[in-house]
Amino acid sequence: MAGKKLILSSSRTSTAVNAAKWAIPLLAAGARWLSSHPEVWEGVKEQAARLQRATTSKPDGVLTTVAVLREQVDYLAESADDEGEVRRAKEWAKRLDSCERAAQLLKAPGATKKDRRTLKTSVEALRSEIFSAYIEEMGEDAEEAEGRSSAG
Repeated sequence: MAGKKLILSSSRTSTAVNAAKWAIPLLAAGARWLSSHPEVWEGVKEQAARLQRATTSKPDGVLTTVAVLREQVDYLAESADDEGEVRRAKEWAKRLDSCERAAQLLKAPGATKKDRRTLKTSVEALRSEIFSAYIEEMGEDAEEAEGRSSAG
């Protein structure tokens, strides 16, 4: 009996591959926090799912991704431990504003594929940077909270 091949639809396959490309390395980097703090894991899973659902190849998906990343940047700014983290959060917020404006412009008729690809590349790079920092900061905050509760 010949074996049957499982053929996934190309859109689902590419979505899964794209999600794996950015999420798995970040989760591996944050594994030390995630294993000792399940509450961090739940928050990270929720954010990763929200980011995965939004496709960055279309302007509406970029806008959705920017909204999720903006929440993460707000969290990073609020829980910043030093001036460097505050500055980095402000820079990310500016870059997100630029991506949001570009996505709005690309919704208009006549937008080129090249422009959409350029925006997609920028947003995906930002997503990796911000999500990585978000995982790290959530882990640090969990460690600090644990330290306060055990000392108190």
